[in-house]
Amino acid sequence: MRALVILAALSFAAPAAAQDTWALTAQRDAELHAQAQLARQREVELNNRLSTLEATVQTNQALSDIAALRQRPAVPAYDPKAVPTTVPKYASIPDSVLADSNARVRAAAANRR
Repeated sequence: MRALVILAALSFAAPAAAQDTWALTAQRDAELHAQAQLARQREVELNNRLSTLEATVQTNQALSDIAALRQRPAVPAYDPKAVPTTVPKYASIPDSVLADSNARVRAAAANRR
């Protein structure tokens, strides 16, 4: 019975002992490198998608701006009855008030110190 246990233990330990550590390290490094490369590819793909979407949004915005510029504004039809026929009254200042103001300005200008 002991021989069977020892034989089983040696048979399970043999494959593990046959693997050298350099090959395991190289395999692990290759896996890490492949994972890093996949992450980089995913990042580039996402950046490309984002750039494409941004360009699409900018293009759509430019096209909608152009379409808005092509539309003519609504101009109301000319109605001659709507035009006022009275002459507007302009502001008027009496001549006496203008003369008084002119005299005060001349007096202030003549008063030099």
